[in-house]
Amino acid sequence: MIRLALVLCLWAAPLAAQDRLSPEQFLDLVDQSTATFSTFPGRQHVGTEQFLSRSRTVWARANGTCAYGLVTVEEGQVCFDYDDDPPGVRHCWVPFLRDARLFVASTDDLGEVQEVIEISDEPVACTQAPLS
Repeated sequence: MIRLALVLCLWAAPLAAQDRLSPEQFLDLVDQSTATFSTFPGRQHVGTEQFLSRSRTVWARANGTCAYGLVTVEEGQVCFDYDDDPPGVRHCWVPFLRDARLFVASTDDLGEVQEVIEISDEPVACTQAPLS
């Protein structure tokens, strides 16, 4: 909860220009679709996530390796647990719209922001099969 408050404080100034989305609204946008993420600012490709359902994903990193993810909603955040991360590692994000563009802000100490640059029906491409 402290991390979420920190992210919100860091983004408080531009909040007037953005609309926070609930995790459910975010999942409505990406369910049964594939979202491509890039850094913001900078627009460097981070990876592509295929939302198999509202609770399961396949994350294809920029290097082509893939992992299955479990999606949960916690305290206004969308959180991901990947099968190749160490136990207890969780990636949580706060989704928001800014100038009609979709973003997610990390709730970790770095406060990384990523932009969803595309939502499509194409499956992810993996050079390594995801772990099951």
